[in-house]
Amino acid sequence: MTTASRSSAQDTPWATRAVLRTAGPVAGLAVLLAVVGGLVQGADAALGALVGGALLLVVLTTSTAIVAVLSSWVSGSLMLLAMLTYTLNVLLVLVALAALAASGATDGPLSARWLGGAVVLGAVAWSVVQVVVTTRLRVPLYDLPERSAVPTPAPTSVPTSVPAERPGA
Repeated sequence: MTTASRSSAQDTPWATRAVLRTAGPVAGLAVLLAVVGGLVQGADAALGALVGGALLLVVLTTSTAIVAVLSSWVSGSLMLLAMLTYTLNVLLVLVALAALAASGATDGPLSARWLGGAVVLGAVAWSVVQVVVTTRLRVPLYDLPERSAVPTPAPTSVPTSVPAERPGA
């Protein structure tokens, strides 16, 4: 009995684990910053930290998932894809922060300092946790050829009976 091999293009559970293991600590850091901000400077700081953490998590989680899914199809140009995704991340965060500032949200209900602090600390935490998680993952570098579950014995030659020589004949 043999089992079907799983292709990385069809099934990438390692990418899901990497994203979840990275997003958890960063979300925890955003909540911690919101609690500290709420205690130190009030609701504006808490809301700013939560919005900054959520913004960062959405951008980084989706881009990591996109790179993980596309890595099985464009393995030759994966570094280019990753660099383009990183550049898009930076642009999306800058556009979102500019939109928040232009809307006046950072003047009223959100603290701009706590929002920016959550984005910066979240990005540093994401990078550190991503390196740790990625180095601990066991991702196969290549697929081994399929082998049967039960090894087949090598053919052996059966000795034929040869009449023994008679002494003195």
